[in-house]
Amino acid sequence: MDRACRPLSTTTANMSQQTSTSARAIIHKPPHKPDVESPSVILYGGMPTDPEKDWRADLSASLSDLPIAILDPTCDAWDSTWIEDISFQPFKDQVKWEMDHAGIADVIVFHFGGKTDQPITLLELGLYAHTGKAVVCCQEEFSKKGNVQIVCEKYEIAMCDTVEELKREVGERLVAKLPRK
Repeated sequence: MDRACRPLSTTTANMSQQTSTSARAIIHKPPHKPDVESPSVILYGGMPTDPEKDWRADLSASLSDLPIAILDPTCDAWDSTWIEDISFQPFKDQVKWEMDHAGIADVIVFHFGGKTDQPITLLELGLYAHTGKAVVCCQEEFSKKGNVQIVCEKYEIAMCDTVEELKREVGERLVAKLPRK
């Protein structure tokens, strides 16, 4: 059954008031390898070319009042000269960081948008679809939306059509992991 994102009765703003601490979200990026003890989310998806449509920043901002860890695999040191091969250590370290942190994350977010194929994000969805931790946002114009829909249906993954729906779904899941007052 395809689990579509649903309207939620609790907004992310109200969610932060239900938690037992006033700490704020901490964003971790490679190569830093944090000890994550709070509820956490990792963000997989294409890199935005337009800062006005940065889904990662939008989602992170919506979660900023929660005492969570946001694992953002965006590598600020990435260089277009990197060789995407196991023999190139910076590349290997980056991919291992992503896989290691997906293993510890409570929620694994996949964002598919634009008219691209995003083969790496599709690969990552295939790796983690069975975990029960995935939440997908697949926008209408994504070229492989049908493939994503079928995977979500098979593994009963919540699939959102918009970043707004994604923010609500992810926020609700993370709040459920927080200690209560």
